Amino acid sequence: MASVTYEHVTKRFDEVVAINDFHIHVEDKEFLVLVGPSGCGKTTALRCLAGLEEVTEGIIKIGDRVVNDIAPKDRDIAMVFQSYALYPHMTVFDNMAFALKLRRTPKVEISERVARAASILGIEDLLDRKPKQLSGGQRQRVAVGRAIVREPKVFLLDEPLSNLDAKLRVQTRAEISKLHQDLQTTFIYVTHDQVEAMTMATRIAVIDKGILQQIDVPQTLYDSPANKFVAGFIGSPAMNFFDVHLHKQNGRLYIDAGSFNVEVPEEDWETYGPKVDRLVIFGIRPEDIHNPQFAPQDIIPQLVEAKIEVTELMGNETFVYLESGGKEYVARVDPRSRFAPGDKVQVAFNMANIHIFDYDSEIAIR
Repeated sequence: MASVTYEHVTKRFDEVVAINDFHIHVEDKEFLVLVGPSGCGKTTALRCLAGLEEVTEGIIKIGDRVVNDIAPKDRDIAMVFQSYALYPHMTVFDNMAFALKLRRTPKVEISERVARAASILGIEDLLDRKPKQLSGGQRQRVAVGRAIVREPKVFLLDEPLSNLDAKLRVQTRAEISKLHQDLQTTFIYVTHDQVEAMTMATRIAVIDKGILQQIDVPQTLYDSPANKFVAGFIGSPAMNFFDVHLHKQNGRLYIDAGSFNVEVPEEDWETYGPKVDRLVIFGIRPEDIHNPQFAPQDIIPQLVEAKIEVTELMGNETFVYLESGGKEYVARVDPRSRFAPGDKVQVAFNMANIHIFDYDSEIAIR
């Protein structure tokens, strides 16, 4: 088992900076998820750790050992790729055992390790099959099993669920979380799916354009995003944003979006007061916009007039796409709501959970 440290790591491909001054420390046995849009540099960061890409600047450590100049095979890591990369002519057993055979591991130990990994993953009855005889989920389990048998210090997983259907992704997501608990090993996991990140991670590192935006536990990223990018990336559906002015009226502080005017709670006046009479970005999550008829008792409501554009019935909730003064936004409301396209309604913004960002820097005002 080992910690992982990126010390001001930069990776350039000619003039393109894939990751820039990347600096994080991953604790031993932690499950860290690197998340961000396609092309943000998260896979490059993983490949630099694996030794598949050479670092341009900075230092990478596994435990206390600097691994910049150490060959990938000697870094004591195991990587699971988006593509299963199984040998089609080998059985499941031989695929899982291949790396151990190259190391000249004794046959008895190979059998024990493969059997133990197969038991953990529930594929004991598949060991004699070839990959073409397996489903996508079973192939993914074999790919994970091939990593487990090596008993590495660090597991690296690069979008391992992206080839699975929606139902199997949810199931396999839970299996990987349980696997981390069972193995008590450091996991670093790359995905563009923020739902995967929120449900699996001990901590999440949000990356954009090669730059680390914020790293924290999932709930803190959700509750206190550092900037507009993190706020919009974490949460599904994404946070709604409005360009607004803060203004004072009769000694009270208001958010003026043109199409609506809502009062800021008194406890936030000191925080947002310095931005009075200036343009800022107002953010509110869809789950903080309610049908007043079914709004929770503990919110701080402000009513806003809106027109229903589209409704999506999800069973346990309803997504409602709203329009106010030409601005479209989305709400997650109680499924008992009888909203229909074309209706003109009032919705309740929960002002206890609003977010305000500086207009120019897009950094959260706290």
